[in-house]
Amino acid sequence: MNSQAIFCVTSKGVELALKINEKFESDIFVLEKFVVHKTISFNSLKEIVRENFSKYRYLVFIMATGIVTRVIAEHIQTKDIDPAIISIDETGTFVIPLLSGHLGGANEKSKEIADFIKAIPVITTATDVSGKIAVDALAQNLNCKLKDLESAKNITSMILQGKKVEIKLPQNISLDNKNSEGFILITNKENIKYTQIVPQNICVGIGCKKDTSSENILDFLKELFQQQNLSLKSIKVIASAWVKMNEHGLLESAKILGKQIVFYEKADILEFEDMVEEKSDFVKETIGVYGVSEPCAFLASNKKGRFLIKKSKKNGIAISLFEEE
Repeated sequence: MNSQAIFCVTSKGVELALKINEKFESDIFVLEKFVVHKTISFNSLKEIVRENFSKYRYLVFIMATGIVTRVIAEHIQTKDIDPAIISIDETGTFVIPLLSGHLGGANEKSKEIADFIKAIPVITTATDVSGKIAVDALAQNLNCKLKDLESAKNITSMILQGKKVEIKLPQNISLDNKNSEGFILITNKENIKYTQIVPQNICVGIGCKKDTSSENILDFLKELFQQQNLSLKSIKVIASAWVKMNEHGLLESAKILGKQIVFYEKADILEFEDMVEEKSDFVKETIGVYGVSEPCAFLASNKKGRFLIKKSKKNGIAISLFEEE
């Protein structure tokens, strides 16, 4: 998923978009009659938004909020998958996060843009205006993903009502252990509300034979995640080799999971080829490297952590799982 797109329909809007682009690199979509260098022209705002709604993390509209509301309405799903939607008036006076304020990062991005262009950020989410933190905001700050929206909403409601809510840190003697598989709760309460946030720290490296189906890839991936007692929500990114950039089954798998997929060039993989324990002469002769899944999983990570699965193979598919610290 690309980072940020800006849409504008007036000449003043284009000027403001170019200014924002000085600090926040963006693809700038401009109504055809106002197009200038390094901008992308369009004739229909409705059509260009339909084409790009799911391609960017942040969608910034420099126009009236009423227009924005109408043009995004048909694309809205749930806040855990919708992009951040931000509206700015063409004079650059107000920056308004309209959608995905917490999980999508619209609130924080609005504050950053407003600070840069000397505008006023208009934040309306209840927890922000009351000086409290929402569960989805906590998940965002911890770079985690909510297990479900309903329980998060319930706990956030309790926070807003001033009720006591605890954050349980899995310790297992040491505070450094950030992932637990169970907890003991000591309380005299009959009904306990809880929610779970899932760290997105699993980098998945995948190599596969040509024309491998997404069904086979996903079945194998789910099998390995079940073996490791991992949630599929914990996937940070899927990675593979440059030769798989047009592999339909692999691309479809990433799309179904709603995860970013990245592809690494031969030179990048060769740099970490020594970590491939089970070297394949066939793969070496075919594409010039001894293995794909292990180095790609590592390349996609922050390089700190460990392999949960160095490489597992089934039906022409090789998968490696790297867990970031």
